[in-house]
Amino acid sequence: MSNAAVEVQQFTDDLLWGTQAIADYLGKSLTETQYLVRIKAIPVGRLGPKTIIASKRRLQKHISDKCAA
Repeated sequence: MSNAAVEVQQFTDDLLWGTQAIADYLGKSLTETQYLVRIKAIPVGRLGPKTIIASKRRLQKHISDKCAA
């Protein structure tokens, strides 16, 4: 596998697609996670008007930074 293919695979493995996937990753309920997204308390992105995505690494860093503060 080429370096580019490995990088693409690592990038896709890092992404969480949808609020339910983010909730499962954080160990939160769907409702709690929707609230966190709505108040912009966690770093997420949008693809179009409905699709929410998040990076596992950015979520981990965000939580670590909040715990350290």
